[in-house]
Amino acid sequence: MSVAAVMHTEFPAGYVVFFGIGGKAVMTPRSEEDSSTIKSMQYDTILSFGRHAKTASDVYIDFPADENSAPDLAILREDA
Repeated sequence: MSVAAVMHTEFPAGYVVFFGIGGKAVMTPRSEEDSSTIKSMQYDTILSFGRHAKTASDVYIDFPADENSAPDLAILREDA
């Protein structure tokens, strides 16, 4: 998907859109329940791994084994 196409596209309300390699778009529905669940998982991560745990949420990540990922929560190694 080109930048021009993105600028003129109206994406559905209630969705988060991530753009990946090769112009691929990943659309994920969002709700208050999703947000609450993700926040709970983030708190659990802090309790388990400490406040400096390296995490990412709702961002496109190019994992080696998966070419299209925008996970709700990823817990990463410190050297990642």
